Amino acid sequence: MSYKIDPNVLHGVAKQVANLQLGPGELITRAVELLNDEYPDLIDPAPGRWVGSKAGGILGKVRFLYFSPREYIVIFGTPTGTQGFSGRYKHVDVHKFLIAGRIDSYDLESDDTAPLPPLLPGDRTCLERGYARGLTIHPGSWHIEYGRGAVATTLPFAMVDTLLVSLEIESVRRSTVEFARLVRRRHRR
Repeated sequence: MSYKIDPNVLHGVAKQVANLQLGPGELITRAVELLNDEYPDLIDPAPGRWVGSKAGGILGKVRFLYFSPREYIVIFGTPTGTQGFSGRYKHVDVHKFLIAGRIDSYDLESDDTAPLPPLLPGDRTCLERGYARGLTIHPGSWHIEYGRGAVATTLPFAMVDTLLVSLEIESVRRSTVEFARLVRRRHRR
């Protein structure tokens, strides 16, 4: 099965951005520019609207850059920090490429009681299909997230906490609008 996005390219972008001495807003802008340079037919470089997201207790901001039935790219982060459950995706691998901050995690099922190595700026990790982690995302952490697989299967986890626990209908509405905008953009090309 072929995919349009190469995780190694995303890692290169994250490493390049992580080495810049910029504030979070500038880092994100630069990351989007570099992603658009690599994938001009896929990435939406227009200033996107941030959407609140709460999934698995992890509360943050997400900006959608690309969405298809088999792949997605978003920027996710939090200025104040958060922690919770990664989710367990049976049909999607979720890659994270940190551009600022720090993410600590641990495997939920292993016999190992030690945390995994911390994710630092320029680092990458992949939550493979079927696995789950506990996460602490430190204040000022921002990452490029890339999902590969049956993307629609991630949407219930991504939306249910926001809608049913937080009763945050506006964030779900905004997410739906952003998904629709990216799908329309993809079909126009």
